[in-house]
Amino acid sequence: MNLIKYAFIPFLALLSACSSKPIEQPRQETPECMNYRGMMTAPMAPDAMQRLKAACEQSQTR
Repeated sequence: MNLIKYAFIPFLALLSACSSKPIEQPRQETPECMNYRGMMTAPMAPDAMQRLKAACEQSQTR
């Protein structure tokens, strides 16, 4: 019985060490980025697409 108890303790330690990775939180999507991602397949002028992309990138740094 002691053998099972002593084999179980390292197993629990190993299990808890492997599961201690923090859970990543999903990124909050800004309205500018939602607009940019929604318009990526739309036929637009390249300069207009660049403005949407720049607005998205700028909104993420705030």
